[in-house]
Amino acid sequence: MLAVPVIDFAWPVDLGPLDAALAELRTGRYGWLAVTSATTVTALTRRADALGTGLPALLAGPSPSRDSRTRVRVAAVAAATAAALERAGVAVDLVPHPASGADLLVAAWPETGPGAGNRTVLLPHSDLAAGTLETGLAARGWTVHPVTAYRTVDHPAAPEQALEPEADVAGLTVVAAQAARPDAAVVTSPSTVRRWLAVGHPCPLVAIGPTSAAAATDAGHPAAATAASPDPADVLAAVAAAVRGHAAGSPTARSAHPSPSPSTPERRWDP
Repeated sequence: MLAVPVIDFAWPVDLGPLDAALAELRTGRYGWLAVTSATTVTALTRRADALGTGLPALLAGPSPSRDSRTRVRVAAVAAATAAALERAGVAVDLVPHPASGADLLVAAWPETGPGAGNRTVLLPHSDLAAGTLETGLAARGWTVHPVTAYRTVDHPAAPEQALEPEADVAGLTVVAAQAARPDAAVVTSPSTVRRWLAVGHPCPLVAIGPTSAAAATDAGHPAAATAASPDPADVLAAVAAAVRGHAAGSPTARSAHPSPSPSTPERRWDP
């Protein structure tokens, strides 16, 4: 297995809007925080710490000691994102399972009728994020306030702009990785798809989920397999299916959807 750094993450050019949105979490302006990646969790926790408080404290609402219902509800787009939030001390109220994706989170989102509470959602995301979640929630009657939490850039990010310090590990370049002629490449985001394909004509792609698979199709190189979930066992099963299909000469557009892992139950919102 080859670990190849393809993209990196940098802070927004202007941190003012993100810092202002974080400060407003505590004022009661937002009823929900929607988190779409573990990278977003990193950005939120680091900026909350820089502002002199932690993310869990910001989410506690304006009067947590008097009314626990003032706590900001938290939704995660996938189990991996929920796990990152929980490691940061944040309770997660809503996460789709077993599959992940903005469209599935929209489908699982509560209605705006009686009991919905504050209908305003804070949506921090990458500068390259698609508008699926924002558009879907707005269509269901929610007020969504998007804010850029980080920028997606080619690896490596400039040290003074990097979201996280560069690990002290020498990584392969995309060119070197493709020259090694791997049997398959796992792509984990639309940005990863675009950067990998920009270098040349690579091996079969394995998408970690439907969003990455759609990006591969849009780029003219459909995924040979798509994992049923981001769970490592499901990704490994998809890789095996892609390699078998490629060896058998099957079309590159073939998809593989192995049985999802049952480890994480779906969390539904409970008012």
